[in-house]
Amino acid sequence: GGAGRRGDMAEGSVRDRTREFMLTVQAVRDRQGATGNGAPRNVKKADPVQSRKRFSEKAAQIGKDIHKTADKLAKLTKLAKSKSLFDDPAAEIAELSYVITQDVQRLNEDLEDLGAIHRLENTPNSQSNEHATSVQKSLQSHLKQTAESFAGVLQTRSENLQHQQSRRSEYSSSNAFAGASQPSFMR
Repeated sequence: GGAGRRGDMAEGSVRDRTREFMLTVQAVRDRQGATGNGAPRNVKKADPVQSRKRFSEKAAQIGKDIHKTADKLAKLTKLAKSKSLFDDPAAEIAELSYVITQDVQRLNEDLEDLGAIHRLENTPNSQSNEHATSVQKSLQSHLKQTAESFAGVLQTRSENLQHQQSRRSEYSSSNAFAGASQPSFMR
């Protein structure tokens, strides 16, 4: 049975949409006011105030999380710009890079969830829809800027590592030449 085995598929070709599905199920339940047996209690839509509140709370949390990730990125930037040959914070940089990568992936998923909430709980009020769309685009833009900054920091780190390697080679080769030539007083 290949349907249940993800390892057989190419990496990146499978996208886990469990969270989106659960949000969809919850939104349908909220709209229908489902009872324990699946029969709707009433047919009216979910309370628009509750829908906006749910969207706003999720958007606020995403905004806070983007800010926290940007703070981590600022720390990583400082570490990555370090040019010391002997006191390189490689382990701390690697750990922080991993954490930021995980944060960005989770935030992308959260933004997808926010979009699903917006689509599922769409109210007929066009001003409310425009606002929700604007909030979502703003958060996406902030996350994109953070991810691009992260890529820039990683590039800076790579360049610094190459420069350090070059300096190490320079020092080791100049030491070899220094030992080969004798001082003038020894001739």
